[in-house]
Amino acid sequence: MFKINAKTRLATGKASNRKLRRLNKIPAIIRDINYKLILIQLNHNDFLNFLDNNNFIDDTILLLNFSDRQYKVKIKDLQLHSFKRLVIHIDFYEIE
Repeated sequence: MFKINAKTRLATGKASNRKLRRLNKIPAIIRDINYKLILIQLNHNDFLNFLDNNNFIDDTILLLNFSDRQYKVKIKDLQLHSFKRLVIHIDFYEIE
């Protein structure tokens, strides 16, 4: 399993997500086991290094370190820029 660090994000919406991307962060969400949404942000370069160095498959399990807890997640949706090498948004879902 691969470990990735995450931080909380408070603001939502187009403007706040654009600000995050300018700061080299990726806006993301985790849908936990109880279907509650948790808003997070990831470091863009760290996540790109993960994608480059690993054979990423849809069933890859990740460990997200977030607020003193580890979430065992899979990627549900990964939005990439159409021609730049940028990750725009990630949706994770927690598994048991």
